Amino acid sequence: MIKVRRTRLDSGAPAVVRATDENLVLTVDDRHITATGAAAIETALNGLADGCPGPGGGGDS
Repeated sequence: MIKVRRTRLDSGAPAVVRATDENLVLTVDDRHITATGAAAIETALNGLADGCPGPGGGGDS
């Protein structure tokens, strides 16, 4: 599952990514993305992941 979260990043970085075997969390500084933009990215990435083979993807493997 891919999640996109909005928060205030103190480091000044526009985004931070954390990944495990089952999840990917993209944390974006709220000064760089709207709530609607975060939801759209999350929906699009999860839609792409459903068609990918391998862990987390639902491809034809």
